[in-house]
Amino acid sequence: MESEKNFVYTVSEKALSNIASTAALGTSGIAGKKGRGIAVRNLDGVMTAEVHVQAYYGADLRMLALTVQKNVAQAIRIMAEPERLEVHVTIEDLVIKSDGHDKTGGQCEQA
Repeated sequence: MESEKNFVYTVSEKALSNIASTAALGTSGIAGKKGRGIAVRNLDGVMTAEVHVQAYYGADLRMLALTVQKNVAQAIRIMAEPERLEVHVTIEDLVIKSDGHDKTGGQCEQA
């Protein structure tokens, strides 16, 4: 259709960050956001997701980081179709599970 060729839209960085956050925090083994949290920026045609999370102690951190990277990239690609996308994952901290509570006394997500 001719009208679709001229259709232009923008997805805000906040919405993109929410997409990335949902994907990252939905990954088994992730305990929550940490440090700078999760943010997505779009600069000069390159969309970059910065993901700073905490993981549960005992997880295979390399595999967990790769899984988070894959999940975030897939979610952003499905929702926003970026031309170029980079996803950088940093595991900032570890949380030790014990009796359903994390080391700070908060309630743990059950994996």
